[in-house]
Amino acid sequence: MPGAAHAAPARRYEKIREREERRSRARRGKPKPPSLPPHPPAYTSNRAYYAASVLGGLTHADQRITEDVDKFSSSVSELYSYTFKPALDVALFTRSLARVMGYKGQLALYAYYAAAALALKAVSPPLALMTAQETGLAGALRAAHSRLAAAAEDVAFNDPPSGAAERLVLDAHLDRVIAHGRLSAFQRFVQGVVDGYTVKYGASVVALLVYAAPLYFAAPSARKSRDDVTQDYIRSMRLLQNTARGVGDLVMAYKRVTTLAGHTARVAELLESVDRLGSGDPAAVTRDLYLRNVSSSKLALDAEALPEATREEGAVIGFHRVALDAPDGSPLVRELTFAVKPGGSVMVMGPNGSGKSSLLRVLAGLWPLAGGGVTSPPPDDIFYLSQRPYLVTGSLRDQLLYPLPPRSVWRNARPADRLAFARLPRGRTPTAGVDDRLHECMEAVGLDYLVARARGGLDAVLPWTETLSGGEKQRLAMARLLFHAPTFAVLDEATSAVSADGEAELYQAVADAGITVLSIAHRPSLKKYHAAIVHFDGGRGAGLGWRLEKLEEGE
Repeated sequence: MPGAAHAAPARRYEKIREREERRSRARRGKPKPPSLPPHPPAYTSNRAYYAASVLGGLTHADQRITEDVDKFSSSVSELYSYTFKPALDVALFTRSLARVMGYKGQLALYAYYAAAALALKAVSPPLALMTAQETGLAGALRAAHSRLAAAAEDVAFNDPPSGAAERLVLDAHLDRVIAHGRLSAFQRFVQGVVDGYTVKYGASVVALLVYAAPLYFAAPSARKSRDDVTQDYIRSMRLLQNTARGVGDLVMAYKRVTTLAGHTARVAELLESVDRLGSGDPAAVTRDLYLRNVSSSKLALDAEALPEATREEGAVIGFHRVALDAPDGSPLVRELTFAVKPGGSVMVMGPNGSGKSSLLRVLAGLWPLAGGGVTSPPPDDIFYLSQRPYLVTGSLRDQLLYPLPPRSVWRNARPADRLAFARLPRGRTPTAGVDDRLHECMEAVGLDYLVARARGGLDAVLPWTETLSGGEKQRLAMARLLFHAPTFAVLDEATSAVSADGEAELYQAVADAGITVLSIAHRPSLKKYHAAIVHFDGGRGAGLGWRLEKLEEGE
């Protein structure tokens, strides 16, 4: 049973956590703390990433999460040094500045600056390399977010646990950025201290020697007392340098404050949107965004003419008097009623724009029901494959195990995150000892050559999106389906890039595995793998926009 497979690792991790809590309380002598609260609303909670990227809940989410947050943090940290402190310096030093020292010994001072620069260059850390590494890590984090945004629908179809798997991937990238940032900040701090003492204080000493020496060696009748000369010189130099620095900082203060205001507005919008999208009822959030898009198109849904929308779990895929609408609100299908029972696969056919993909989005809960009722199996019993399979960054084994997280990510994940993931539907622990099963699945879809060709076999890490052809990607996705072996599979033209003969082989492999499919396809040759066909007409015919054709066995 799928539930038993998931419960075992969850109980194991629960026992481990309880044991660690007992040890911690024994060391500290404190009472048992209350249960940890759930994770705060996050970008990967309740399919918030899908609502943001596809339904328009948040524009440019990847840029806001990466660049805007970084720029906002930097601007806030520099706010004091570029506003209050320079203003105070200018006010105080200007009043006290008595005179400006003349030009003396500039060549000697410049020579010191040149020598100091060469010395600092020799002992300073490789800042250029550090900056390049930091930029590369930040780019990888943003690329991971971009991948999720580009494949939001594919990921959402299998969420849970695919959303949680993506969170582990994003957290891994973020942890690397934070670790490198801390190291870089410490090295920059040390260098700043060395630079400050070398340039600021060292230059002051040189200036004192160069500028003051002639005064001390002048004729007694032409000079003040040494104490007065020294005091005037030090006071003038210090006041002049600090006043000039303060005036320059104030000149840039307005621009920096204005920039900070822009970053603050974007970050505030990001936090508000993530909280709204991730903490609310996913169905309600989806419907609100959907209706907002419909209203912007100047079309109104006739809600009174539709049956009340209901959604429930069951042992079949069922549609009862379902109404489907296009994204702009125009009606596509009305009173759609049919069921997909175990062993009775159903194919959906129709022209482009007739509502086929909309049907799958409604089934997965990505789009709201305009009316009618939908029965869907538990997440453990259903698997979705799209026309463009989502490939993760990782090994060939990781491609087959998805929506389980890549093994490298899982090994470095926090214990609490592992436990939370293991409790999700389909969120079992990535286990070892499955290579034989993976090889069988690859052979069943005709990709056994790929294991032999790739250096490292299942452990090979390549840019799979660019390496594999469209047909190979779809075959790989079908191998993924065979490995997870759900009761139902939803195929959205999942074999369109495969030849007719290869397509028949894939459907036969799925049938041999005992997987019942709800498939969108166009080739009549696939009829023999289905018990019925639902024809969508896209409004080109009279009636409700659909008709049901039952097929005889072997037809």
